[in-house]
Amino acid sequence: MTPLLVHLPHDATAIPPDARADFLLSAEELRSECLRLTDRHTGALYTDGLVPADFLRAEVSRLVVDVERFADDAQEPCAKVGMGATYVRTADGRPLRALTPERRAELMARHYWPHHRALDEAAAARLARFDRCVILDAHSYPTGPLPTQLAFGPSPEIGIGTQPGHTPPALRDLAVGFFRAHGYSVGVDVPFRGAMVPNACFGRDPRLWSVMIEVRRDLYMDEATGERHAGFARTQAVLTEFRAELLRLAVT
Repeated sequence: MTPLLVHLPHDATAIPPDARADFLLSAEELRSECLRLTDRHTGALYTDGLVPADFLRAEVSRLVVDVERFADDAQEPCAKVGMGATYVRTADGRPLRALTPERRAELMARHYWPHHRALDEAAAARLARFDRCVILDAHSYPTGPLPTQLAFGPSPEIGIGTQPGHTPPALRDLAVGFFRAHGYSVGVDVPFRGAMVPNACFGRDPRLWSVMIEVRRDLYMDEATGERHAGFARTQAVLTEFRAELLRLAVT
């Protein structure tokens, strides 16, 4: 175990059979929606060479439950477009599923809260051992716009998300400088803002640092098929090097 924890909220594709029954889409429509919204290959991009203790991955598709969102829709801005912790709209605004409050609570109990308990425990273990936990919140995003974006227009190749109180300037500046030095265009809190902070630490423990990295998908995959292309190897190598820089920061 190291002070660095990689968080992978959106690379899973699993939709359990009972959850599939909730969706209003055909098989082909659901496949297309998954391709649009899943951060495919981010597990391989961000965790190459890591032991399992140093990353935490959501086990089901974000279309079932999105562990990155606030549990309370009243606190979650993405809920305004039907994409809170339990999505009810597609990326283009069509009805995705209709959930009763009871069904939503069941999905949250099965998939959302266990993930957050594991995240709390992983952070607590690092804080106890190292007096520091740095979370790399690992994402990708499509070249076409999503309704949850903060900005529309030319998209940076790398988006860096920050969280007030948990992304100190040294961490933000390291990320910006690192990716610019490697030749990437970089946006800060564009096209998305925020970074995952465990519930037990959120707004409470400044020893918990977090930064979100969003890699534009055309850098490493064919967005029409979901398959990796020749850019994958370089993107993976750069992210592996970035992990090493984060770890150096964490221990100093």
